[in-house]
Order: sequence, then structure tokens, then C-alpha cells
Amino acid sequence: MAIHVKLIRNNIKRSSSYGKYFAKAVSHGEVTLEEIAEKAFEHTNMSRGTVVSVVTDLQNIMKEKLADGQTVVLPGIGRFSLRVESEGVDDPKKFKLRRHITRIICGFLPSGHRVQGRRISYAFSEDVDVVWDT
Repeated sequence: MAIHVKLIRNNIKRSSSYGKYFAKAVSHGEVTLEEIAEKAFEHTNMSRGTVVSVVTDLQNIMKEKLADGQTVVLPGIGRFSLRVESEGVDDPKKFKLRRHITRIICGFLPSGHRVQGRRISYAFSEDVDVVWDT
């Protein structure tokens, strides 16, 4: 397993790293629910339809629980929670939900663990190599 990277130049003039190059991961496509179901079918005794049904149910349950203000924790995957972005106001009495909330987003914190008490190793990125994109 490897992810591909390419170098991108920072062109933001007011940035302290203006003109420097940074690695950026390159996507090599997307995977659909049907493809995931096919892969799960190859590794388990579940049918493709069962896998699709389970994932679809999971999506619906997660949406319901998130809308109830709960954090959804999926061991080995991570934590999902809804967050709001809003405009600032000088007086809290003048804050209007419909006017000042600009959007609701779903936050995701991948599952991981601390390595040697310092950095966090994330489950999805363990044992992944990095190579140049061609």
C-alpha cells in the first residue's frame, strides 16, 4: 500500500512559507459502496446485498444520532460529530441562530493511538508508504 504525492508551491504572498514547496497527496480515484460490498463479499460469507444494506443502515443511524447531538464512535474507524460555524457578534443577546449560523459540518477524528507518548499513529495510515506520483 502506498499513497502518491506531488510537490505544490505555496503562492500565498502573505504566508511565511510563500514560495516554498510542499507535498500534497494525489487521489487515484474513488471507491463506491458497491465495490466495497464486492470486496467484503470476497472476504466474508455475507452477500453483496447484505453489505450494502448494513452500510446504508449505518449511514441512516449515524445521521439520526448526529442530528440528536450525539458523537458517533466507530472503533477502529473514528469519531464523528456535528459542528457549527457562525459569524461573530459583539452582543450575545443579538445572536440569531438562523442569521448567524453559517453552516453545519460533520467533523471526523480518525481512530489512533499515541506512539512513545508523543505523536499519534492513525489506524488508517499505519503501514502506508509514500511514493512520488508519476
